[in-house]
Formats: sequence, C-alpha cells, structure tokens
Amino acid sequence: MNFYDVNYTFSKDFRQFLDDLLFKFNFNKIKFSVVVGNPAEKMYDKYVEHYGGRIVGIFKEHVVLTDNHYYDWKTYEVFRKDVLNKRDKKGVTNSGVEV
Repeated sequence: MNFYDVNYTFSKDFRQFLDDLLFKFNFNKIKFSVVVGNPAEKMYDKYVEHYGGRIVGIFKEHVVLTDNHYYDWKTYEVFRKDVLNKRDKKGVTNSGVEV
C-alpha cells in the first residue's frame, strides 16, 4: 500500500471499485456525486471521461457543509455498456488488459 502518494492510492482504489461494480457485480449503472471544488473532482472528471460516462449536471448551492456555506454539487453517471464500448475501441478486456 502506498501511504506517501495519497492521490495515487485513492485513484487506484477508485478504479478498482468501479471495475468491481461494473464487471464483478454486473451493475448496469453507477451514479455518484462530489462537492464542486473538492480535490477529488478533477480525478472523477478524468475517470468519467476515461470510462465513457458523463457529467449529469451541477446543482447550484445544493449542499451546506460544516462551515455553513452552500456549495455546488456535481453528479456523474457511468453505464456498463458505455465502458464496454469504449474498451472495445481500445482493445482492452474486462480485466483491463490490452489484447
């Protein structure tokens, strides 16, 4: 486990989590959200693009955090079929191995 590069560790775990949901547990769709401005937002944007998902929308001033300020809320969705189509175009198997 990599305790020195938290972003790498989180990114790797997040990708494994998405792969497990889509291919191990056969989820059809994954929907998740993030507070706009959260450091993880950039990573989520990259993964959603990589997986062929999309940003569903941004809800303005949707959530109040412990600092009593309102923040925007970004929602994403990724469909299993879109991931499979994107992987087919790249020549990648469900295990992530290029063929």
